[in-house]
Amino acid sequence: MLIMKKIFFNDRFVAFGCRSEIYKKCATADIYELCELAELPNLLNIFLHNSAKNEIYVSCKNEDETFVAFCDLFDMIFAGGGLVRNSNGDVLLIYRYQHWDLPKGKQEANENIADTAVREVKEECGISNLIPGNFLTETYHCFLLNGRLMMKRNFWYEMFCNAEIPFPQKNEDIEKAEFVQVNKLPEYFKYMYASIYEVFVAAGLVE
Repeated sequence: MLIMKKIFFNDRFVAFGCRSEIYKKCATADIYELCELAELPNLLNIFLHNSAKNEIYVSCKNEDETFVAFCDLFDMIFAGGGLVRNSNGDVLLIYRYQHWDLPKGKQEANENIADTAVREVKEECGISNLIPGNFLTETYHCFLLNGRLMMKRNFWYEMFCNAEIPFPQKNEDIEKAEFVQVNKLPEYFKYMYASIYEVFVAAGLVE
């Protein structure tokens, strides 16, 4: 499986990699040949304002350096979240703003990001007997807020709990919180943000 660094804007994304990697992913991909880091603001403008380009693959010499430089164009917010499974192997999902999602939230001052993830799951889903697990992956999504370019960097962790009934945090606009069988997840993916799907990939639940 090919893994490239991705940044999402709604359900669109820009991915960073070398040309050979990109052609392994999709030979007909829309490729942006990046020669200098100074070109990144132009790339950002294309990404944000050309909605016809749902997927942009950036061919660059140094994937990590280019990715960091692109992220530096945004004001960064750090967040933590969890992919929670119960004793039956079911996955905990929340429903908010007409999307199925995973519980997550912003890091507080002087808080370890793994602790953020556990706290947010407990708060958003009313889960008390939560057992923290391994780090899974990071996701990045950007958005505009009062004219400012923002990016949320979310750290995701595996978590486990016993057969506990979740209770959605209504004051955070969460309408539902429920465990879903893994074989029924495809029914939910079409109502889920693309960046969240990446967490299920990292957990090995989908390809």
